[in-house]
Amino acid sequence: MDRCRPGLQGAIPHRMPEWVTWAAFGVGLTGAIALRLILVAKAYWPDLIRPFWYIGICGNMLFFLFRTYITQRRRRLIARLELLEKLRRQEPLCPEEYEALKYLVSSLYVSKERWNYFVIFFFSFLAIGWDLFFTR
Repeated sequence: MDRCRPGLQGAIPHRMPEWVTWAAFGVGLTGAIALRLILVAKAYWPDLIRPFWYIGICGNMLFFLFRTYITQRRRRLIARLELLEKLRRQEPLCPEEYEALKYLVSSLYVSKERWNYFVIFFFSFLAIGWDLFFTR
């Protein structure tokens, strides 16, 4: 007996092409670094403060818009297939549900999000250090 509901085929999103995830990563990094460069620009190149601010804000907006889209795709898949409930009840899963889990786990595993967060932390630390020690 097939435990899967009809119409599950096509429920699993395709992974994004690698260039899309690298582009989102690049936009996120650019935004993060640009915002932290405002302190340096303030000291040496005041005319660059506004461009850095706009680059930073737009980069963050695009990055987090992309991250929200990815998160919503994952959440919709989990809800549509009722995966969380099935896992809680330890129900057997059909092949399509295993494919959905494979998609979710691989999507989380290959995400460059963690690197973006690391760079945000690292450059924030540098910016604070730079401001405290070099702008007195």
